[in-house]
Amino acid sequence: MQKFFFFLSFTLAFNFSNAKQIIYKGDYTIWTNPDILIWSPDSNLIIQPQEFCLALKRLNPSIGEPKCRVFGEWERDSITSRYASWLHDNMAPHLESKHLRARNPIMLQKLNQLEDKTVLFLTQKDGGIYASILEEQSNSPKNLLFLTQYSNSLEQSESIVKTFFNKKATRRLSSKERQKKAEEPDPFYSEIPKHQTWVGAAYGIGQAKFPLTPHSWYKSKLNSRVKNYRITADSLSLWNFVEDKAPFTSIYFGRVWYGFIGGEFFYRYSSHRVKIDTRDTLYNELDHWRFKRHETGIHLTLSKNFESASFLRSIPYAFLGFQYSFFNEDIALKKDREASQYYKTRINFENAYRGVILGVGSHFVFFDHWSINLKGGLASRGRMLDKDPSASATTSPTIIGGSTIDGFISFGLEYFWTVY
Repeated sequence: MQKFFFFLSFTLAFNFSNAKQIIYKGDYTIWTNPDILIWSPDSNLIIQPQEFCLALKRLNPSIGEPKCRVFGEWERDSITSRYASWLHDNMAPHLESKHLRARNPIMLQKLNQLEDKTVLFLTQKDGGIYASILEEQSNSPKNLLFLTQYSNSLEQSESIVKTFFNKKATRRLSSKERQKKAEEPDPFYSEIPKHQTWVGAAYGIGQAKFPLTPHSWYKSKLNSRVKNYRITADSLSLWNFVEDKAPFTSIYFGRVWYGFIGGEFFYRYSSHRVKIDTRDTLYNELDHWRFKRHETGIHLTLSKNFESASFLRSIPYAFLGFQYSFFNEDIALKKDREASQYYKTRINFENAYRGVILGVGSHFVFFDHWSINLKGGLASRGRMLDKDPSASATTSPTIIGGSTIDGFISFGLEYFWTVY
């Protein structure tokens, strides 16, 4: 019994594997309400057009009302009939599309005049059927398959439909649409847009420690703690006072002119906890202490458009600009606790800091309007010194946040529109 099941499964697998052999496969279009032209050099027609249309309608409801007929015009033409005989003689396993390419200029012209008609080529050979699709703008069969031959025309029609016509049909183009499509340039040489505009919102993470760099560069900042509400080992970087790693959200608006140069305005928000030593009993009076960071700025972008697919446009870019950072303190004592003298004389940041922002990114625009934006770069912040300290000031004035740098990455969702 076990041997019988093994033999049965082996036989079924063998028959199934020989039911269809894909020699090569290419892309082609299945139209709604199509004109199917059956073309063959054989004297005996393998399938009947009426039965083939019935199989199409039953097995692919999206195809609408197909029209199927023998392609008599080509069977009576000497050029096309010679090409059909040549295809019959040369079709074999392990071929490629280039091996079956038509070279006669008249034959190429006839292929280009098919418009949205579909030619189904069938020929009996090697104990089976070689089948392929030809359509407009193709100088060779789009694909080539070897099928099992059935004695019944309806079964043969169903096997061909399941093989070639099993995908959703596409609406046929009108005469004006066809003319417009024919006049459209290649996407890689298409008209450059006058400007592209987008609005978006993004979520990201910024931190002072850059990936793949030595930990020793940041050890002092990462381990820094604020003593007595105002003292750190080094006041030059803001990251010695507040946590450097924090998520942020941003909104932005941008525009690029002629697919090359543009700019973007942005607003970014994040919240940073002060780096206090929780073991210090002085901070027992403290409920929370953090600084909310608001940033606004503009950067110049240099970009390039690439048509990655019919539905996708990739726009990589580099940017360089400036920003202003504002830190608003958010601090509170625990309930019923009195403020200590240290609390009253705590550190204060400058009203604003300014710095440079630079990096790279890319827009991925789907269906001309919806976009994903991936971006990464570096941002600096420094104290705004508009004038030198006065002579009465101390010889070494304390600089809070004189030089602060961090890296960031972000993911954004955008709405895009283009004007040509």
